[in-house]
This record gives sequence, C-alpha cells and structure tokens, in this order.
Amino acid sequence: MSAKQLWKIFNPRPMKGGFTLTENLVSLIVLSITLTAMLPAFMNFGLQNAKNRQLTGATSVANSVMNDLRSQSMTELDAQLGKTVLTNLPEQNGNKYQADQYICTRSSILNPDNPNGTCSTTVGENDFARQILIEVKAPHNPNETIYRVQTVFSRLRS
Repeated sequence: MSAKQLWKIFNPRPMKGGFTLTENLVSLIVLSITLTAMLPAFMNFGLQNAKNRQLTGATSVANSVMNDLRSQSMTELDAQLGKTVLTNLPEQNGNKYQADQYICTRSSILNPDNPNGTCSTTVGENDFARQILIEVKAPHNPNETIYRVQTVFSRLRS
C-alpha cells in the first residue's frame, strides 16, 4: 500500500456526510416520546398475556377434575356430595391452582353465584343425576374464581 492510499484511509479531516449532534438529539427525543406513548400498551399486552396463561391453566385443571369425576360410579359421587376443596391438583403453566367442587342432587337448582346455599345433598329414591360445579381459583388469590364449569352426570341404568 502506498502512502497516498494510507493517507486517504486515515485522513484526519471530518467526513462531509452524516448527522449533526442536533439531528441526533432530535431523533432521540422523537424516539423517546414514541416509546413513552407506547409503554402502556406494552404493559397491557403483558398483563393480558399473563391472564390468558392463567385461564388456560384453569381450564386444563377443570377438565382434569371433570375427567376424574366422569370415571367414578354414582356411589363414589354420592360419597362426595356437597362442597369439596381440591388443593392437590397438578401444576399447570407453572401455577398451582385450587378448585371448589360441588356435587349436588338433581332436586336442587344449583346457582353458580351462590353454590353453597343451593346445593342439595339429599338423595331421593329415583334420583339418578348429579349436578356438578367446578370453580377454579386464581393461583395467588383463592377468593377469586377465574374459571367455572357446570354439568350434569346421570346414571343411565337403574
């Protein structure tokens, strides 16, 4: 390499192109204002994502409880009439859930808003159906129900 080529590479003169300090500051200010305006939306998306993850886990827990109940006989269901608090449920999406299980007789009208007051445990002679309500609680707040499912199981043979 010649001295002339080296001189072009290491030329101490400032470049003619590029941004000035003022232009850089203005662009940083515009970028900061834009990101500040978008920050609440990012926070909201993050919170919604966490809630959806909890709801997915709660749905899976309720499905698991229903499948366990579905495999039981009517006699086994009768042994669990009333409210049962289920705490040793499998972990879902990294969260530990608690569920309230209500098994009631057909003669009652189970009100999901007040299951304790409307869950009858009296078994009649021709009572072949059981109302079942599963309420899954929030992982860190056992007073908040985040998922509720209700169904009726019946014995098809007498």
